[in-house]
Amino acid sequence: MKLPILVLTVVAMLAGCATPQRQPKDTAFLTKHVTTSLPVARTFENLRQGFRYCDFANIGALNCRPPEKNGDILCDVYTNPAAGNAKTLMGTIRLSPESTGTRAVLRIQTRVAKNEDILTAWEILMSGKVREACP
Repeated sequence: MKLPILVLTVVAMLAGCATPQRQPKDTAFLTKHVTTSLPVARTFENLRQGFRYCDFANIGALNCRPPEKNGDILCDVYTNPAAGNAKTLMGTIRLSPESTGTRAVLRIQTRVAKNEDILTAWEILMSGKVREACP
């Protein structure tokens, strides 16, 4: 009877040592701070419409959480899940209310090709100028 208890104890200890899913470090991101004169709700809607209109293979696929109590909206942007490949985190977008409109923090992993161009496209999408942003 003592052997199964010993095995369960060892398994429980090893499970506690498992490493969490790997998260990119802050240094792995290129960050851009921008503001718009539009309220968060309008900026967010522009962003959502832009991601629907543009080819997600070029700018990523948007996945947003519900708005936080303080009005912030956090979105993860994932790479194109092509032919059975798992989606990987491309970057994040955080929209925060500000007295003059919206403050946004756009972050993209430095390993992503054309990362500066993609950040610029995300910024343009926030303003509602979809046709100008889509490559």
